[in-house]
Amino acid sequence: MDHQTLPHDTREHLVVIGNGMAGCRAVEELIARDPTRYRVTIFGAEPHVNYNRIMLSPVLAGEKTFEQIVINDHSWYATNTIDLVTSDPVQAIDRAAKTVTARSGLCVSYDRLLIATGSDPFIIPVPGKDLPGVISFRDMADVDHMLEAAGKGGAAVVIGGGLLGLEAAHGLTLRGMKVTVIHLMPTLMERQSRRGGRVAAEIGTGGARPDHPDRSQHGRDRRRHACRGRAAQGRHADPREPCRHGSGHPPLRRPCA
Repeated sequence: MDHQTLPHDTREHLVVIGNGMAGCRAVEELIARDPTRYRVTIFGAEPHVNYNRIMLSPVLAGEKTFEQIVINDHSWYATNTIDLVTSDPVQAIDRAAKTVTARSGLCVSYDRLLIATGSDPFIIPVPGKDLPGVISFRDMADVDHMLEAAGKGGAAVVIGGGLLGLEAAHGLTLRGMKVTVIHLMPTLMERQSRRGGRVAAEIGTGGARPDHPDRSQHGRDRRRHACRGRAAQGRHADPREPCRHGSGHPPLRRPCA
């Protein structure tokens, strides 16, 4: 936790839930417009300063380091007298009392509250989805898990042939893993169809194998039983053969940073 608040600060207190790109960009804009208006506290669930989530794929692929994707380092928070509370997500908001309470029990009052928690990865609801080795791709912790698994070699399954799924498959392939991509639709990256073929081809040259499923009812039943069978057997519990979900990011619905 970083505390840089000036003593007896009489400015309005702005609390931001979420230390990601959106929340910090909003704070940057507020500071640029009027640097004296708010005293700012930012809560983050991760132990890191603000970094560029879009660049997690190059980190996974070994093209960048975490330090190279940091947007706001510790000096930015200190220079702007921002209290940064890390690894302590907000779990309760009392709108009547105008307070937020974090997991640690820390309770902070506010004059203005900004919720910028982003989205949560969608995990397909099948048995075994909570087994070790089944992970999503949202933050640096997920990248660390994938790098650990890749370091042990073996095979990986990526569920979701969209942009993030293919980037994950590409990065794991570059790390030496044998990757299979399972996608619901008959075309990879169907939402970016003009790019899909080219990106898929690039990944294909790296050794990732796309699995285009049968769209018939028989095909849907076969995929459902296959996923359940693999999960029930604990096939993805081995970290050498992780299952990575790239099935999309619906809005985050739980009250955390």
